[in-house]
Amino acid sequence: MLVGLLAFAVALMGTAAYAEVQNIKVGGDIDMKAAMHNNYDLKLKQKNEPGTTGGTTPVVTNDDNANFYLSTVHVTVDADLTDNVAAHVRLVNQRFWDADGANTNNVNIDNAYVVLKEFLYSPLTVMVGRQNLKYGTGFIVGDGLLGDPNGIFTSIGTGASTLTGIGREYSAYNAFDAIRLILDYSPVTIEGLIAKVNETGVTDDDEDLYGVYVSYKTPDFAWWKDGVIEPYWFFKNNESAALTASDSSLIAFTRRLFEVNRVHTFGVRTAGNPMQNLWVNAEIAAQAGEIKDTTGAGSAPAVSNIFERKRHGWAANLEARYNWAHVRWTPTTGGGYVYFSGTGTTGEGSTTSNSVAVFDRTKSFGAWDAMYRGSFTTFIQDFLAGNDAGGLYTTFDGQDTSASTNRHLLYGDFSVKPLEDLTLWLRYTHAWFAHPPRVGRSHDAGYELDAKAVYNYTDDVQLALFGGWFFPGRYYYQPVSSLRGKDLAWTTGGSATVKF
Repeated sequence: MLVGLLAFAVALMGTAAYAEVQNIKVGGDIDMKAAMHNNYDLKLKQKNEPGTTGGTTPVVTNDDNANFYLSTVHVTVDADLTDNVAAHVRLVNQRFWDADGANTNNVNIDNAYVVLKEFLYSPLTVMVGRQNLKYGTGFIVGDGLLGDPNGIFTSIGTGASTLTGIGREYSAYNAFDAIRLILDYSPVTIEGLIAKVNETGVTDDDEDLYGVYVSYKTPDFAWWKDGVIEPYWFFKNNESAALTASDSSLIAFTRRLFEVNRVHTFGVRTAGNPMQNLWVNAEIAAQAGEIKDTTGAGSAPAVSNIFERKRHGWAANLEARYNWAHVRWTPTTGGGYVYFSGTGTTGEGSTTSNSVAVFDRTKSFGAWDAMYRGSFTTFIQDFLAGNDAGGLYTTFDGQDTSASTNRHLLYGDFSVKPLEDLTLWLRYTHAWFAHPPRVGRSHDAGYELDAKAVYNYTDDVQLALFGGWFFPGRYYYQPVSSLRGKDLAWTTGGSATVKF
């Protein structure tokens, strides 16, 4: 941390003393969306029934039906200065049309950072300030939609309720306050990262991200071109986590609140073109760390001593895409597989009561932590939340897990260009649980069909229509109707984007 602060201070001194404007570029974009969300809790509102799950009443949200218009406006200023110094500032306003709220018409600073090239040492570049982060495909660290509290829009009214998180998957507030040190030893690049994710103003109660990312551009061979190998380590230290898990000190149906969540994520990614028009990507990662209950809150019986569990998780992301360049309409076919380890919200124990497992305290915590995931496979399923961390829309089932843990995803997609400026895209995804959140239920989480049509009206104007339909799987069909939600979730909408 000290090294990062020193780099920050020196960077500011350097820009103040020597910077002189050589060139300024102003640009931006305006994106307007109309969207409909329906039944994201997987239970039609008019069919909601009272029911309990071992003393826990399933939360019935009003995510069932939401229709809204959304505008996002960026204004970007890039300044090239002397002595390899540059500055980047991006302003943003995002709002629902005619939504009430103090922040509706606010213009905020989304990006504000300086770039110092050849800083003190010719291969070294320093980037300091609020900036977007994306490593590889964003599988571990990307825009961080699921974890950024600043991504929530101003509340909108739907029916008789007010929704505070609706549409958050479209949020533009996903940057990090970070210091990046980049060493370019071509073909190897080494990057060190320090980011402040959440500042609470309280000592030892913040959320910070640290990381080292190495990228090696492999030589081209007849059978392999444009290849990269990228090992990495990221450490999330969240000391105000409020992570809920069904760890009950061997008492069924109770949950423990963990205030500390420390996650080390180690992984490696490789990608390239093994043949012309074929692109492949493979990434595997492991997690270690610990979760701690420092107060005993949310546990039964209450405890005063610190309770700790070790984390051991796994994840994988495999994908391939082939472009049929010499076929009419130039179709592209692709597919992939995503895996997040998990135990289910209730899953690790050998003792059961009323078909709900009780945690074995001696076992490690196997759920995958979503970190700051920035790549998503589906329009709906990826954003469903459960009784644990991760996700945006809570399903009706009181024991469900979020889509960013305890999950397998297998998908295939197909796109064509019937016109030069028109692209039609379709994807089918099957999701299933690594461990059913409720003991004895099916692994089948569901199926999703996503479609999109994109028309490039001009080089600067893009129009799009999209739709997604998630069909809950057999897990949601059993056993008692008052404890389950199994109805179709869907979304449709359109957008218009203008760049300037």
